[in-house]
Amino acid sequence: MAKLKPPTTLGSNGFKIAAFRVPERTLHLTFEGTQWAGVEVIARLGISVAIYLEIKRLVDTDDTMALTQVFGDSMLIAWNLVDANAEPIPTTGKGMNSLPDIGLALRIVNLWIQAVAGVTIPLEPPSNNGSMLAAASTALESK
Repeated sequence: MAKLKPPTTLGSNGFKIAAFRVPERTLHLTFEGTQWAGVEVIARLGISVAIYLEIKRLVDTDDTMALTQVFGDSMLIAWNLVDANAEPIPTTGKGMNSLPDIGLALRIVNLWIQAVAGVTIPLEPPSNNGSMLAAASTALESK
């Protein structure tokens, strides 16, 4: 059987090179041993520079509504969360902002940030450097 060769394309410097599609990487979050035991979230780990910088900027400004909106619209793939009527909560920014527990929303984002940064989970409680996410994480981990 003949081996199929990937299509050849012109690289950025005009050289002919094989095309390559970067595979999607995902993160599967579970919350066993916490008040959210049973919650499962799947989010993208691969991230563009533009989205990374936008999320970093929003973390630095403590704009929770915008942060969870961008995160939900850009990074969420799936979760098993439902509303009070047992209807699935959409995996969008609007869905993130409608979660009935801000602590869960911030924990999802915080764990994702740790994974993107390459930090091993679980972490020791972070120091509170004035960041809302650090303060939320410290409060959650101390319970």
